[in-house]
Amino acid sequence: MRFQNVNVVLGTDSKGWLGTGMDDIFEVRKNISAAPFSFKTSGDYTFSVAQIMRENPLNYILNVGIRVEKVSM
Repeated sequence: MRFQNVNVVLGTDSKGWLGTGMDDIFEVRKNISAAPFSFKTSGDYTFSVAQIMRENPLNYILNVGIRVEKVSM
């Protein structure tokens, strides 16, 4: 089992929500590693996401997802 903490900035006081969007729906895409990660074996992998902000739950955050892309090397 491998754990990785990632700090993902979703917005700032000066700029508001980061990313692209319309009205109150925004998409923020961030790489969570500096270089591509190689999965050593095929099979099922489990990912989990947790927020560790002082405010729980975070207002206006309705959904979060993970996108895994194949990288040609």
